[in-house]
Amino acid sequence: MIRSGYAALAALVLAAGPAPAQDVAPTPSPGLDPRPVLELTLEDAVRRTLENNVDIAVERFNPEASVLQIDELRGFYEPTLTSLVTQNSSARPGSNAFSGGQSINADTFNYNFGGFQNVPTGGDLRVDFTNRRTSTNSVFESFNPSFNSNFNLSYNQPFLRNFRTDARRTQIRVAKKNREISDVQFRQTVVNTVAGVKLSYYDLLYAIDNLEAQRKSLSLASKLLGENRIKVRVGTMAPLDVVAAESEQASREEAVIVAEAAVAEAEDTLKRTIFNTNDPATWETRIVPVDRPTAEPFHVDLEAAIRSALGKRTDMAAARKRLESAEYNVEYARNQLLPTANLVAAYGTTGIGGTLLEREGFGGPIIRTVPGGFSDAIGDVFGRNFPTWTLGFNVAYPIFNRQADAASARARISRDQDQATIRRLEMQITAEVRSAARAVETNYKRVESTRAARVLQERRLDAETKKFSAGMSTNFLVTQTQRDLAVAEVAELRAIADYRKSLVSFERVQEAGLGGGGGTVTVSTGAAPTGSSSSGATSTGSTGGQQQ
Repeated sequence: MIRSGYAALAALVLAAGPAPAQDVAPTPSPGLDPRPVLELTLEDAVRRTLENNVDIAVERFNPEASVLQIDELRGFYEPTLTSLVTQNSSARPGSNAFSGGQSINADTFNYNFGGFQNVPTGGDLRVDFTNRRTSTNSVFESFNPSFNSNFNLSYNQPFLRNFRTDARRTQIRVAKKNREISDVQFRQTVVNTVAGVKLSYYDLLYAIDNLEAQRKSLSLASKLLGENRIKVRVGTMAPLDVVAAESEQASREEAVIVAEAAVAEAEDTLKRTIFNTNDPATWETRIVPVDRPTAEPFHVDLEAAIRSALGKRTDMAAARKRLESAEYNVEYARNQLLPTANLVAAYGTTGIGGTLLEREGFGGPIIRTVPGGFSDAIGDVFGRNFPTWTLGFNVAYPIFNRQADAASARARISRDQDQATIRRLEMQITAEVRSAARAVETNYKRVESTRAARVLQERRLDAETKKFSAGMSTNFLVTQTQRDLAVAEVAELRAIADYRKSLVSFERVQEAGLGGGGGTVTVSTGAAPTGSSSSGATSTGSTGGQQQ
């Protein structure tokens, strides 16, 4: 009797086949998804990221801006040409016997040329060539029209303060370091972004695998529900067990819905990294990861990893460059403690020419005219007929010099702070590498443990299902075993994903920190346009490179 009952049950199961449509989870099969598909390997994801990522695109402008800042500061030493051309006419009444007439009219035409240049030794050079043509009706003028020309060359050179370095040269040196820091920051952005796309790729793989596991769990629940319904029909099971199976199926349908949302979220995260346009078609694309890397063991050489991280990590490189900039500021501040001792040198020649008027007596009538012009004045100037020169020293020293003392002390404190920051960063980097190495080893052990647990749960479910078919188990135990298998499968998938991600993190932690690579260094000097300054230089900037 019992054997005939089991035979009838087996016949009904074979005839029933899959569960009815209303008992299957309302989730579309991946093969029926109408969205366009992008099959993506990990290598393609990295390549697309390097080409399209908006974070990299934004960071790429910073090194270019740093180069332009250096060019802007170097422009301080470019020569500047000057010119001045004016026309002036004046009329004034004679006020005494020596005015030259009752109404004195004068027309003056000035055409001056020159140039100046700041010299990288802290000095400045200036050249002036001035010319004037004057015509007047004054009876006391010997030349009418008259031409006056002057050529002057002056040079100012400091020998103590601002000789070895000054505000402008310190700014240029710091700007060059900031340029190098910008390169480091860009490289850090690239490293972190590439690591991020790898993590997103593995997150999407896990989300898809998790969805498949949840669908498999739902399929088992649906199959069990179908079998229970058959047993109820043949009278071998109480209707209450069908209600329990239906409840379990509904619960697993919810798990599938949540897993589908997680896949969509992981896809969006990956899309934001590999695409650069906010196109609706882009967001509708379904990404299918092609690579299925296995969880192979990885040998961790901790000591080599720490040495590598301390030697080439971007936040450490930026910290060392900030320290070099701080040394520049200390050097400048120390220089500002010296007294001012400037060499002042000047040389000039002058000349005059024009039509010479010889008069009878003092202010009398013209008796003879000697033609002349601008060339006579030029001949005097470059013939050095009337030279003048000046040579001297300008010395000054503040009695207390408290401003420079304070600026020098602040520069040393900033330098010492950067040195302490490097020591702190060394400890931080070592701890991060050790933590990443432990994560690799721990997650691989998790993979082995969860894999063994999943295999055992599969065997347990198979045994429990056979016992249930033989009437030696209950609906509750089968449902619980199915749930345990689903949990074990998800745990294994999570462990594999975490292991892959820990390998990426272990590689990244040797190359870059999570921060922006450290701030740039600025010089605050209050420098005058000529490049001289009496105030100190200080370095400011964030210590950077710290992970939260």
